[in-house]
Amino acid sequence: MRVSWNYSMPESPEPEEFLAAFYIYVDDSGKFSNQKDDYTSLCGYIAHVSEWNAFSVEWHSCLFRWQVPYIHMAAIMFPDRDPAWDAIRLKWGKDWDAKRSLMLSDFSAIICRSAIVAVGAVVDVAYFRSLPDSEFKRAVKADPLSLAFHQVVMCGIKATEIIDKHSPIGIVVDDDRESSLSCYKRIHELKQTFPNVRERISDITFANDVAYPALQAADMLAYESRKLMIERKMNPEHSPSELWLSLTRMGITQPLLYRPAVLDMLSAGSYDGSTCDD
Repeated sequence: MRVSWNYSMPESPEPEEFLAAFYIYVDDSGKFSNQKDDYTSLCGYIAHVSEWNAFSVEWHSCLFRWQVPYIHMAAIMFPDRDPAWDAIRLKWGKDWDAKRSLMLSDFSAIICRSAIVAVGAVVDVAYFRSLPDSEFKRAVKADPLSLAFHQVVMCGIKATEIIDKHSPIGIVVDDDRESSLSCYKRIHELKQTFPNVRERISDITFANDVAYPALQAADMLAYESRKLMIERKMNPEHSPSELWLSLTRMGITQPLLYRPAVLDMLSAGSYDGSTCDD
């Protein structure tokens, strides 16, 4: 019995078929409520839902390849504070630093080659606290985390508009009590104020970063961006790390850095917050 095989080349989808949602995954680094933290960072990535599915498969494969726990930068950089990562440090022994760098480069390469776009902001909270009352400070509820989340939303919407101005966008925030409550409150304020947020942002959810590779990627970006701000306070000419450059695709898409000069400029003028501050 003969079997005949029929096949055809796949056809490209028409533009109107590209209707599925985008998702922004965000995580923070540094707390405004902690007086010892001079910087707060809320960063992440936005991508089409189909890209996130492929990204998660590759990320989990990388965790498997390296045989390591989920990626959390504070634990990786200070493993003595985390039993799981301290066990990896002891296992890798004298090669810990070299293997850690190679491992982080491996994960950042996944980010760099994926169709995801960096969003977010790092705020000099020590300087923000010193700002006088202004239209800008009132617009962001006198809260640096609110300012950073505002930019996550606005810049996320703007990033999608190069290909799609209508599909809904969901937001997933790492389930940290302080930042989660602030983001939940802020998204409703933004929806009440800005029609484009009301039309495009469909939902906000909170998730455990242990289970979500996209939140682990967001943690890497938030940590490295905050680190860059700290280093540039000491030396304004400090060059970004190779890791940060990979996470931001050579800075093509990167979080906004709210340095004192930027905060002064925003505080001195009118501010309606209707667009991405880039």
